[in-house]
Amino acid sequence: MKLKYTLALFFLLNITAVFAQNGKEKAAFLTQNSATWNGSFKNMERVFTHEVLKNQLFMIGEGHGIAYSYDLQYDLVKYLQQKAGVKYVFMELGYLDGILLNDYLKTGNDSAYLAGFEKYNGTYYYNKSVHQLFKKLYSLNKTLPQGKKIVILPVDIEHGYRKAIKYLQDNMFTGANANTPVGLALNKIDSEKGVGKEIAAEMVRIYPAYKADIDTYKKVLGGRFDDADFLLRNTFEMLNIALKKAADTRRDSVMLENFNIYKQRYHLENEKLVGLFGGFHVKQTDQPNDIRFASLLKRSGAVKGICSALMVYNAGYIMMPKGSSDTTKTGNKYKQVANTYDYFTGSFTDGDLLTPFNNSGKAVLFNLTAKGTPFKGQKSFLMDKDQYANVDEMFQLLILINNSPATEPLTGGMDK
Repeated sequence: MKLKYTLALFFLLNITAVFAQNGKEKAAFLTQNSATWNGSFKNMERVFTHEVLKNQLFMIGEGHGIAYSYDLQYDLVKYLQQKAGVKYVFMELGYLDGILLNDYLKTGNDSAYLAGFEKYNGTYYYNKSVHQLFKKLYSLNKTLPQGKKIVILPVDIEHGYRKAIKYLQDNMFTGANANTPVGLALNKIDSEKGVGKEIAAEMVRIYPAYKADIDTYKKVLGGRFDDADFLLRNTFEMLNIALKKAADTRRDSVMLENFNIYKQRYHLENEKLVGLFGGFHVKQTDQPNDIRFASLLKRSGAVKGICSALMVYNAGYIMMPKGSSDTTKTGNKYKQVANTYDYFTGSFTDGDLLTPFNNSGKAVLFNLTAKGTPFKGQKSFLMDKDQYANVDEMFQLLILINNSPATEPLTGGMDK
């Protein structure tokens, strides 16, 4: 009995020593392969190594409503523009947003884009930090020569479907185009006050008729065909997904289709690209029954190498949308809450490995795939729902955000 006890204790001590050694090895690796951000970068060559920069697409995934996320996204776009010649920025936005935003980046007139932006009021996206990101992109473009200026390419479905239908009615299906079968049907829709389910049913009826006679619409729409075609398809997909409640299996597939349209339109085969997305979409392995954009890109071979960077958070605050019934007292659509949500460091395996970096800067960036990495085949930095995969299958870079304030709504107040 004493021998069994001694052997068990010896085994336990050995296992403890192995885990302790592994922890030290991982901690040392993180220190050696990290860079910091405090409004500017330090030691970025440790993270964006020659091997990392060989990738064609850099996907930067954030947690919504957190101010430093958007500041850092802009600085990474600027860094990659200077370092790798990035010009095209893919975003989790609808096609109409791209029309309005690219016009703003050219002209500096933000009135149309801000009016369109109002459709996001009451969501995470309606915030000052996102607006500041676009203003910085406009300022950056003013310093760049023609041919190198940033272009935004939105790949998401048309969440603001009412605005999209109104834009089609006012800009594409007017004049003689209003008398085409699609124009007549489209212009009967009350895009502002119509019942959502009825609008969805009508668009699901209109779109196949449009596709069946697409050559006619190529002729009548002329130079506006590409925009009209993208908007019609994106709006149909949004509403068809809503009717079928199939977002988990269809939305990111549409994003891939949109990506491939841009790839052909802009001849992106050899262009370096950046993507700004919510953290879910940049993970390179699908969650069971839930398809992810990055995994679709990887499987399809649509790009020559993907580098995904996932932001995670230590403390700080979030701008959180409130339920509509929760706005009666102050009229505010948002509240500020402590950050303890999905991408909070306490919510995933080995989050304690990041504790020594909690005071290293506003953000710390880590290259998890550098030479000699101890993270290959590990579950580190994965949430419980991602434990079916390993970290090296999901993403290559990790970004720790420390003590970020919440962003603020673009207009209106926020309850504390």
